[in-house]
Amino acid sequence: QIQHRHADNAEQRGRFLLEAEITGCLEHPGVVPVYSLGQDADGRPFYAMRFIRGDSLAEAVKDFHQKDRFVGRAGERVLELRKLLGRLVDVCNAIAYAHSRGVLHRDLKPGNIMLGKYGETLVVDWGLAKATGRSDPQSTSDERVVQPSSGDSSTPTVMGSALGTPQYMSPEQAEGRLDLLGPQTDVYGLGATLYCLLTGVAPFQGEHKEEIL
Repeated sequence: QIQHRHADNAEQRGRFLLEAEITGCLEHPGVVPVYSLGQDADGRPFYAMRFIRGDSLAEAVKDFHQKDRFVGRAGERVLELRKLLGRLVDVCNAIAYAHSRGVLHRDLKPGNIMLGKYGETLVVDWGLAKATGRSDPQSTSDERVVQPSSGDSSTPTVMGSALGTPQYMSPEQAEGRLDLLGPQTDVYGLGATLYCLLTGVAPFQGEHKEEIL
């Protein structure tokens, strides 16, 4: 459900409904299915989706890079790394599918990737997703482009505002250049996620948001 403190905020309601509608349109094994969308007796919007059991890629990466975990077991370390890289390939495929439907995620990072108990790799938190109205030119998909009935959002995002997670943002996101956002923006996020997977830390560090940007 939308949180009570945001229930009367038109922009937050718009983003909430947009997230539900976009996620519900993306029928892919790497996206959590949405079963229904509605509102309660007080008009508070909600949507129902599959409940995920598992850990985030962020937790898996932290565990992988624990000091001394693989001491004397180099072969086991290589196998575990290959498993994590396989998970990232799953994410790449899910994002390629989203791009083929004209959808950008805009907040890709290890914390927004869930690893299910039975091998599922799921891209979550589509709260900043944007339906561009056009598919990736490189796509060969014949599925229709996602065009939410709720619009892109209840209010337009202001040019110059940096939306996303600073440590994983593409340069155009960090500069608030919304006119430059495209599939390459998510590809940058995938690369930043790969960097974290290999090194154990985010690509950019800083004491505060402005310094990181």
